[in-house]
Amino acid sequence: MHQQTLHEGRKMQKKSFAAISTALAAALMISTGSPAYAADAADGSKMTVQQMRQPIPLSLNKVSKVLGQPDVYVYDCNPEDIYEKSHLKGSIHANKADWMNLLPKDKKNSFVILYCINRMCTVSFEAALEAIKAGYENVYVMPDGIQGWVSNGYPFEGTSWKPYESKAPVLLQRKD
Repeated sequence: MHQQTLHEGRKMQKKSFAAISTALAAALMISTGSPAYAADAADGSKMTVQQMRQPIPLSLNKVSKVLGQPDVYVYDCNPEDIYEKSHLKGSIHANKADWMNLLPKDKKNSFVILYCINRMCTVSFEAALEAIKAGYENVYVMPDGIQGWVSNGYPFEGTSWKPYESKAPVLLQRKD
């Protein structure tokens, strides 16, 4: 039984390596415009987002480089009040019942990037999975969300930005 667990662990390590190399290759692909394949799998075969069945995370820097390029569509999955306060320039508010109708018609050559407020929010990931199920081949998420975007100094549109203010009590206080 122990050997079986070790074998499963090795299989998971190989899958993890494949997932990491896939994410890196996909991030490079979106900026260079290389079509069709998201990455090389561990066994040397090519894997698409459709084959992986999951969106690929992109850094804030990578998103800033592709923002506004042809065939790149950015979707804000935040509630209306957050979207009004701050969103990426040109992003489409997608927190609506009919949001799938907002996706581009070209499922093969369009790059779809979705984001939420921050890494704690999973709405953009869930929406990305729906886009993949619908047949979109180039689906990405920006895990740091609008909070990461603004706090790292990237330009945004909206009425204002107020950093997240925790209502939790301060448990440790500095003693001077």
